[in-house]
Amino acid sequence: MKQAMRTVASAATILLFAFSSLAQKTSVKPAILERNVRAELNFLASDAMQGRGSGSQFERVAAEYIGSQFMQFGLEPAGENGWDGRPSYVQTVTVPGRETLSTVSINGLSDITYGRDLVVFGMSAKEVSGPLQKLESGGTATKASVVLLKVDPDTKFGALQPILAKLRQDGAAAIILSETKEARGNWSDLVGQRVSLSRRSGNLFMLSSQAFENASKLADGAAISINGQFAQGANTFTWNAIGKITGSDPTLGSQVILISSHLDHLGVRQNAPTDDKIYNGADDDASGSIAVLEIARLLASGAKPKRTVYFVCFGSEEAGGFGANYFVNNLPFPKEKLVANLEFEMIGRPDSAVKPEELWLTGFERSNLGPELAKRGAKLVQDPHPDQNFFQRSDNYTLARQGIIAHTVSSFGLHKDYHQASDEVRTIDFTHMTRSINSMVGPIRWLVNSNFVPAWVEGKRPS
Repeated sequence: MKQAMRTVASAATILLFAFSSLAQKTSVKPAILERNVRAELNFLASDAMQGRGSGSQFERVAAEYIGSQFMQFGLEPAGENGWDGRPSYVQTVTVPGRETLSTVSINGLSDITYGRDLVVFGMSAKEVSGPLQKLESGGTATKASVVLLKVDPDTKFGALQPILAKLRQDGAAAIILSETKEARGNWSDLVGQRVSLSRRSGNLFMLSSQAFENASKLADGAAISINGQFAQGANTFTWNAIGKITGSDPTLGSQVILISSHLDHLGVRQNAPTDDKIYNGADDDASGSIAVLEIARLLASGAKPKRTVYFVCFGSEEAGGFGANYFVNNLPFPKEKLVANLEFEMIGRPDSAVKPEELWLTGFERSNLGPELAKRGAKLVQDPHPDQNFFQRSDNYTLARQGIIAHTVSSFGLHKDYHQASDEVRTIDFTHMTRSINSMVGPIRWLVNSNFVPAWVEGKRPS
């Protein structure tokens, strides 16, 4: 009998350990699930959301949806007070009415019609003039000249950026480009863009092939004057979705890590070249917003991080970064407490320029944040498309220009659906996207619980 009892006791002990082990395993928080990624993206990038146009009511719906998810995950609200007087998860940003270009003329060039022959990418002054200087790519501009720049018709917009930056650094007063095939394919959209006075945009124009050929017949040094007529616009609005987790550590809790994306896209464009007029923005940037959501879900489900973490999906990135600009200039905490920003943008498909499981970080070489995260398991590598200047083309740059260590995580492989109506849910590689978000969880957990403070590499801080 005693032997039998000992046998029963041993069996019970084994079962107890087995159940204890099972309980420990089942108590482990689940990783990011593809079904959640699919569900969220299917909503944000659906036709029902009408492309989440910057400043539109559909952008606001996107912000409210993301805010409701933040609430469900248990994040603290960090937006404005809602209808009940309590803090909400949405921040309304007033966008002051801009003076937008109504027409432009170039004196010295005959038979130029705005829209038909001329596209304006940006003006930093209503009037600009100077002697004409004809150049080809790689040439050096004379200070205060109006450069007539002949470029290869196959050149992409992104590849033009370093060329234009050099000419501006040389001191060119304005740059007039020859038509490219990419521009011709998007001519109606380019004409329809609301151009406002902006110091960042500079004075940049493009002529149709025929108009550029006519302009090329002018002599170097011919007097050129460009005059823009601007109309005052009404105030508009954009919306940020904001949630936070307050840090648990008495010392580190005052430091902030910002995890962000942009929630808007291009909306509905009646002049789209196909029957599909809705620019869904599945990859750009519903994919990044879902990365923010899912990382928020996981960080909120465990022990509180030592540092405070803000999760923000910015509005109106596509229209000029208004949501991010307002946030960084009205931080709800001292700016010096913002340790780092990781923006997520376009992670819905793998980039063939890197390994299938890898993501790249814009401006990887500019600070020690990327290399440090890579040491902690992040599959982050250097941006394989430096000619595209992606570091300057997302909301992270708004923060970086104010000295904050801010980079964008991406896997954009320059696919043809960028800023097209074809950027739809059906193009998303959900296995890649889910794996990519999961791969960043561990390194971000480390970052929000460490005392590591990243720094710019000497001479690489943006100005």
